[in-house]
Amino acid sequence: MVSGIHGVETAARRGLPLPEPFSFRWSYYKENSDHPEFAVRQRINTIATDERLGGKTPQNLISHSYYKWINPEKYGQSHPEYFALVDGVRQLSGEGGGPQPCPTEPGVIDVVTKGVLQELDQNPDLRNISVSQNDNGVYCRCPRCEAINTREESPMGANLMLVNAVAERVAKTHPMVMVGTLTYWYTRKPPKTIKPRHNVQIQLCSIECCTLHPINDPNCPVNRAFDEDLAGWKQLSNKIWIWNYDTNFQFYDLPFPNLKSIGANVKYFRDGHAKGVFMQANGNGNTGEFSDLRNYIISKCLWKPGSDSWALVEKFCRLHYGSAADDIRAWLRLEHEAAEQTGAHPGCGVTPERLGLTPEVVRQALACFERARNKADNAVIRARVEKASICAYKAALLTAPVSWRYANRALYCVRSGQEASVLDHYAELCGTYQMTMHNEATPLETFLKRFREPASVPAAQIENKVWRITVVPEYNGSVVGLLHKPSGRQMLRAMQTTDMEKGRLETYVVVGTYPREQHMTCTLNTAMDVITLVKELDDGTVEERVIRLSEDLPEKVQVSFRLVQGVKSPQAWRFTSQTGFDPGTRAKDADQLMVYAKTSEWKVVNRGWQVDDGPSAETLRNAKGGGFAFYNHEAKFGALITYLPAELGELYMYWHRERPQLNLDIRSPTVTLDRGQTLQLHYTIEYLAEPPK
Repeated sequence: MVSGIHGVETAARRGLPLPEPFSFRWSYYKENSDHPEFAVRQRINTIATDERLGGKTPQNLISHSYYKWINPEKYGQSHPEYFALVDGVRQLSGEGGGPQPCPTEPGVIDVVTKGVLQELDQNPDLRNISVSQNDNGVYCRCPRCEAINTREESPMGANLMLVNAVAERVAKTHPMVMVGTLTYWYTRKPPKTIKPRHNVQIQLCSIECCTLHPINDPNCPVNRAFDEDLAGWKQLSNKIWIWNYDTNFQFYDLPFPNLKSIGANVKYFRDGHAKGVFMQANGNGNTGEFSDLRNYIISKCLWKPGSDSWALVEKFCRLHYGSAADDIRAWLRLEHEAAEQTGAHPGCGVTPERLGLTPEVVRQALACFERARNKADNAVIRARVEKASICAYKAALLTAPVSWRYANRALYCVRSGQEASVLDHYAELCGTYQMTMHNEATPLETFLKRFREPASVPAAQIENKVWRITVVPEYNGSVVGLLHKPSGRQMLRAMQTTDMEKGRLETYVVVGTYPREQHMTCTLNTAMDVITLVKELDDGTVEERVIRLSEDLPEKVQVSFRLVQGVKSPQAWRFTSQTGFDPGTRAKDADQLMVYAKTSEWKVVNRGWQVDDGPSAETLRNAKGGGFAFYNHEAKFGALITYLPAELGELYMYWHRERPQLNLDIRSPTVTLDRGQTLQLHYTIEYLAEPPK
């Protein structure tokens, strides 16, 4: 058997066919895209178009595509039935490329097929084409789709029927083309009886998986569902490709402890009969965390599945960092150990807390890189160490304590002098080594500007003997401070972060022609114990938010939202009011941090979770008793939200034991309003010294 790089060279000399375990290999780093000749040396076959470099595979990556053919701008008015029906309303807006189609609507099949065939006719060299969901979870719940999905025990049921229908027509005129579709998010679970046609390609996505542990690790509860889904797809199809996630999409340059799982995962994909693997890393930015090392490991594992990725780490460090290798390896071992000690199962978009990046761990990281730099025996090694150390300085910035001071109707971020020097050094390193992106959507320059200049944010406060409330109009009128004065406890997470992007009490509209930007200017009026925020849209719609403290009921924070429909034609609307609580000391399980919903009586709704799969949706939909609460039984505190049952659509929560934030959402029902009609939501928040009874 011919294997390995030397085996490949021997096979080439003998004229034997080269072994290619995966026909599609893509280590998604910008360094590869910018330098196709380097990508070829890494055995990446998805980039170089130059035939002198061997060309590229005719396979293309399967990705989101329905938005190209079914979009509300073209069909929203003439054919609303083309779009997903949710809560009795056709979805004509949405993130992630726009609304999903109704896959069982005959007109949708015709329109998608027509668009696909036109694209194939215009690009005769294509060997596969995407027919796949948009990047959001608002899929169709019309009676036809629901019947199929219920029978198939997966929302992939109705979607695969659409893909098969298109593939059947494509086969008649383009028999060599495969029709590819994502099994992603709500479509990842295979249907019970519907099978993909012979010309349908499955692109299975692992976005929900834990990255610290191998996907087939029997002791990792987060990864079991994916393992089951891959086993199910193997029974239905022999044309499976993998979309795997190998970076932290919130922080491209933050330490990311998945180096031990990469090799095991690639071997697992090969053993699962995958034909190709897309390993998505920070492909739209240079100089991510250890990008040189990671690109090497991923490429080697794709070329030779079964490789031990940690052995490759050892080899790369020895060759790349020379005299400094021991301290680089010491840090890489430490970052994995720190993550393991948290008991967490981090995904591909996580905060420093979930990675075990405490101030002490960060101190040790900086020490490792300082020792490595001092041991470097030439300028080349020293530069490589400095480039690698960017991740430690980013961790130092993100784990430094933050405080906010209110004065003169503004919030001021208070930093230490040491943090400022760390920021300057971090920025210098990023400039020297051409770091370009903070995360998937944010350029580094934007991050640095935000970090350097949160000097003041316009704000307003009201308070009584129980509460001090702080509101920032520019952050979509959000409440960022909810201080319970008797206990001294700040109930929200927002003012413990640098830019207050998370952990706020925020209301947004999820159905309706409404801007989704977080930072919007509101009209602010304060009078003693009331903050009123008003937002006027160009179409005449007006939203009013009122936060009130009363001397008669000093323990209650009274919150109300009122939207007046301004669109001339009937329009569907729905509110979500989300509160990002700080639940106190990190909870180990639901016996410590309990979440309660009131039906006819109080029920604990988060008991028995292993991962963040949420409580029973049915329980929360039927929680008409007017109460939603949490209580930390170790820290002896909690919060109670009391609402009007008649105004409730459903409750929702998001928390798991590794997460330092607890979201409790109140959602209004979806209603269609004529011009001038209103949608309202009222509730109160109280501090709990004892659990609800």
